[in-house]
Amino acid sequence: MPFAAEREALNVARDGAREIFDKSGTKPKVLSAENFSTFWGELGYSFRLIAEEKEIIFFAALQWVTIALAYMIWTQMLDWIPDHVWEQVGKRDNNVEFKLLNLALLAWSFFVVAVASYPISLLNAAMTAAHYLRSAGETSTIAKCLNLAFKHLGRLWIFTTIDAWITVSAILDRMPRRGGNRRTALDELLYYAWKIGTIGVVPALVAGKGFIDAAKDSVSLLRNRPARAIGIRMGYSLICWIIGIATYVGGLSYLIAFGGSAGHVNKIYNFYVLMAVPIVLAVGVTTVLVRPFYLVMVAKLYTDVVPIDREATALTHDKKFDTLAFVFAVLLCFLLGFYLFGDELGIRAWVESLAAQDIQEHQRQLKPAP
Repeated sequence: MPFAAEREALNVARDGAREIFDKSGTKPKVLSAENFSTFWGELGYSFRLIAEEKEIIFFAALQWVTIALAYMIWTQMLDWIPDHVWEQVGKRDNNVEFKLLNLALLAWSFFVVAVASYPISLLNAAMTAAHYLRSAGETSTIAKCLNLAFKHLGRLWIFTTIDAWITVSAILDRMPRRGGNRRTALDELLYYAWKIGTIGVVPALVAGKGFIDAAKDSVSLLRNRPARAIGIRMGYSLICWIIGIATYVGGLSYLIAFGGSAGHVNKIYNFYVLMAVPIVLAVGVTTVLVRPFYLVMVAKLYTDVVPIDREATALTHDKKFDTLAFVFAVLLCFLLGFYLFGDELGIRAWVESLAAQDIQEHQRQLKPAP
């Protein structure tokens, strides 16, 4: 996986969380009244800050737009897969693995996640910066928040890409599929150990820490304020689960009502496109009405345990060429070029050739040895 070294450094936080769970006998629970109560009890400061600093909601709304656009761009790969391939996938007696096709879909998915993670990481950092500025007794503005967010954006982009990829993989693994769900109890434990263990990584990176120090700081939150850290993270997860279940139930009704108008054999593509409306609405509720409060809670928890120095809120004034922004712009151009002009670039034909190679390989393996 890309960013293996960074992932290894950040695994210190995941492993630290698992060690704390093992020693205390604690198990992260989504359905917990205690965790929800902790999350609810932390809302006071978040409400006051967001009510006074409206730019936080502005940053959250931009995140919503980013995720919605990334979702629609991601579905394009499903449309590039020919209908006759989906017909074979839908056959119960079909055993073609489509290894090359799966690799292409995996690469496209990671590419979309990596590009979308740039603005998401910037906006996460900007919301965290609003708390830092207020804690330092300074006024918080859009320009100041973005100024602080850009200071250490490279590390934040890498972390957000890793974390988003873990999140997306978990969501897809939980989706109903033919042959049953492959996700195990251990997978869920590792997932929540990562989520709880890395709870303080974003505020630490915004404060200028490296990956190893950020991971250690994050674990220190769990060691010093275990009930508060677990309650905030799992309370947030509970609300996301409630929104997700409501989306799933509402989405099924939506699919029944409008699914008959689809014209493709590609049922998976049809499903994800038709579900765009309920999914984007659910993302909007989570991103705009829930996540800003969670990020402010985490930022306050971090500064309550780990004092930040003045450098964390010092604005940069020197103007220089932003290499990171240039890299993002290039990647975004490639992504939009593939999305808008994929057929002209031959991507659909290339995807079909990959499927043909997979089918040929399967047929070759079925032939008896001479």
